[in-house]
Amino acid sequence: MKNKNLFILIGIFWVAIIVVFIASKEFTLQMGEQVLLKTVPVDPRDLFRGDYVILSYEISTLNLGKIPADYKNFMVGDQIFLALKKEYGYGLPSRIYRKIPKNEKLFLKGAVKSLRGNRLSVEYGIESYFVPEGKGRELERARGKTLVAKISVDRFGNALIKALLLEGREVKF
Repeated sequence: MKNKNLFILIGIFWVAIIVVFIASKEFTLQMGEQVLLKTVPVDPRDLFRGDYVILSYEISTLNLGKIPADYKNFMVGDQIFLALKKEYGYGLPSRIYRKIPKNEKLFLKGAVKSLRGNRLSVEYGIESYFVPEGKGRELERARGKTLVAKISVDRFGNALIKALLLEGREVKF
């Protein structure tokens, strides 16, 4: 009887963890600050996971000579917070922080992936977007057209892709 109760408790524990994980992502999608980021699709196929699009953003490469930062000696793996200002719905970089900025309403949490001179290459966790089978190639063929990601950002800088817009229209899957 004890083993059965223990098994049930462990099951409830894992279900609770999964529910909290999903609920936190859904909360970010529904309640997070909405911002648009200009993108460029890079690679449309992963044979093990179906179709997806790898996205590179204009804010994936940050020029320390043009964007103010509260710290200049970044290293690969460092966590950063990129404050964004919104212009016509688009997020534009305004300042780079090492810690969560207290006086900024909209910012993304990222990690430095590489350094080249004055430039930081940063990943924000929104670089891949899964699409239904066969749709990745369609987005790949859209190269040269304007592809924008509509993202939702929570108060900790975590971002999720809410939609992709191709030439201003939401891509329906």
